[in-house]
Amino acid sequence: MRVRATGLIARDSSLMRGSYSGGRVPERIPLSDNAGEVLALGPGVTRVQVGDRVTSTHFSRWIDGEWDAAMLQYDRSVNVDGYLCEQTLVPADALVKIPDGMSFAAASTLQSAALTAWRGLVVEGHVKAGDVVLVLGTGGVSLFGLQLAKVNGASVIVTSSSDDKLERARQLGADLAINYRSTPDWDRKVLELTAGHGADVVLNTVGYTELERCLLACANNARLVHIGSGKAQAPFTALPNLMVRNVTLKGITVGSRRMFEDLVKAVVVNRIAPVIDRVFPFEQALEAVRYFESRERFGKVVIEVA
Repeated sequence: MRVRATGLIARDSSLMRGSYSGGRVPERIPLSDNAGEVLALGPGVTRVQVGDRVTSTHFSRWIDGEWDAAMLQYDRSVNVDGYLCEQTLVPADALVKIPDGMSFAAASTLQSAALTAWRGLVVEGHVKAGDVVLVLGTGGVSLFGLQLAKVNGASVIVTSSSDDKLERARQLGADLAINYRSTPDWDRKVLELTAGHGADVVLNTVGYTELERCLLACANNARLVHIGSGKAQAPFTALPNLMVRNVTLKGITVGSRRMFEDLVKAVVVNRIAPVIDRVFPFEQALEAVRYFESRERFGKVVIEVA
């Protein structure tokens, strides 16, 4: 596969700095976001042809069915080299074709952030028209979550510490916005804004430190999808609302190829445009990492490979 675009997700900087829970692997090529084109085929490959524009799943052996932790051995950029390179070997079964008219930069944002939001909201969260969806922050997963929730007829509450980012989220369709810096008890604000109802689906992209507040913001029978692990320790004295409101708490790890194919169809049909903050050339990969870590970004940071 000739790599045309890659990019950064939340765990990338911790992987490169050695603070990721699994440790740092010396000389591992980083980054799991990807889009490119098929250069050559192995024996018996018929799913794709040379020249096809493709993107690959995060866990290259997870094609369909239930998750199995054994898939972690195929985790790109952790146990297998990632995509910050010009060419790479990819299992053909992991490839999904890029829709006509979609750029490599846009396609590279789908396999991690968009697929995580898709699985969280649609596959696990069963989002439906009339639901209240709560997304934390304005990173890649959260903004895809906002867009996917809106096309499914839900209303969306977004949190951020930046009023400017909250305004940009409103322009994308967010119905309500909460600045968690000026409103630290944002869970109470969620209940206030929803007349006591709470959120039906919650995407917790921040981690364990915000899990209790996420639970406190939940409606009856809510689906709380836990994505981020976070860096800080968060001792639990209680898990409020978990039983009283019959909340379903689900941890997830991106998605399978089947889920990815369904997501791509939804992106095309609903004309969802990935929110890309900045695009860096391959030669400025370190600058891209520094910009990503600066928290100035709104959406995805992409690296184009010439």
